[in-house]
Amino acid sequence: MLKARMQKARRLLDLHRDLQRLEEERIAGLRRRQAELAAEEQEAINSLNNDAELQGLFVPVIVKRLTSLGDQAKRLSEEIERRTRALRALAARTKSAERLSRSYEQQHTRAEAQKELLDIIERITQPKDASLP
Repeated sequence: MLKARMQKARRLLDLHRDLQRLEEERIAGLRRRQAELAAEEQEAINSLNNDAELQGLFVPVIVKRLTSLGDQAKRLSEEIERRTRALRALAARTKSAERLSRSYEQQHTRAEAQKELLDIIERITQPKDASLP
């Protein structure tokens, strides 16, 4: 029974670790996308600063694009914040699962050691056959 609990705790711990890794990967992807948006914004700003002749023609388009990029960046920031909070909660659950798994492993190890000790004591205390030659 203790071994079954230990195995369940290990599976739970593995699940939490996998979920935590997936969430970290999602956040990393969102941060990469955030950096891409920042680069696109900078590129649009630079195009406004550089093309004095064409500035009048493309200003509304560039401004619209900058507004769109700003909105996307805001949504991304909110999503990153939400996922970061979720990751913190998941990390706390992972730590709890680690403690539970470690506790069951220690209990299992103690039970095995106690069983071995009882076997040794039993072998020592058993009466020896007094077979005479």
